[in-house]
Amino acid sequence: MALYRIVIDDQTRAIVDAIQAKTRSSSPSAAIALMVGRYGKHLLETWELSVNQFPALSTENVPPVANAPTAVQ
Repeated sequence: MALYRIVIDDQTRAIVDAIQAKTRSSSPSAAIALMVGRYGKHLLETWELSVNQFPALSTENVPPVANAPTAVQ
């Protein structure tokens, strides 16, 4: 197995730490490997989706929601 070192900012590290805790991964590296293994292919396949590829997902086909709750700030 090859070993690589990556550098991540503090905000990203906090997310990795939370993922590590949630998944009970043994290390930050294991948490990142889990994410890449589980979600990497999906990310690559959907990175630049075109609405023309999936017309059923177009917002034009979604009716407006009546009495939608407003965001609380």
